[in-house]
Amino acid sequence: MGMDRQITKTLTRLIDNGTDTEKKITALSIQDILSLPGITVAEIHIITELQDAIKKHKVISYISGGADETKEEVKEMNYGGTENDEY
Repeated sequence: MGMDRQITKTLTRLIDNGTDTEKKITALSIQDILSLPGITVAEIHIITELQDAIKKHKVISYISGGADETKEEVKEMNYGGTENDEY
């Protein structure tokens, strides 16, 4: 499975603008992201997802589209609880 074209395009845009490390990507504020020339809503979404993936140490899973989440992480994403929590 290859990288999504939009993710590749967004990563290239970040690198071309000097944001070429995980530390620089996570340090981007929303104002920094919005100041990128020609930024699209889709790219903003990708950048924020990439920031989350970096913080969770799941960059390769994110850019490759892999599903590396545990059962517990999926449950938390679905309703914000854990396996023992009730709706």
